[in-house]
Amino acid sequence: MSGSASPAKKKRKLLLPREEIAWFPELDATLCNGCGDCEELCKPGVFALGEPEGVKRARMTVANPYNCVVQCTRCEPVCPSGAISLPLKKDFDQFVEYVD
Repeated sequence: MSGSASPAKKKRKLLLPREEIAWFPELDATLCNGCGDCEELCKPGVFALGEPEGVKRARMTVANPYNCVVQCTRCEPVCPSGAISLPLKKDFDQFVEYVD
């Protein structure tokens, strides 16, 4: 072992303005059951409950996509219906630098 801290323990610095990095979840409205687990988990406030559709329960929306932390994947496994998908983390490595 080299003795250096792993990237997970270092601070991350974005190499471009956040608005130029297209990292955010996509929500499949046909799968979403509107449970709100993603909204409850996500501290940056990416998700919000959408408008009800007639007699159907309201579904979640990606209300603030650029609040999403680049390369965060915590919401995807929390979704019980599998409605949340994220890009591949490795495709966004060039936008993140790890610093002490």
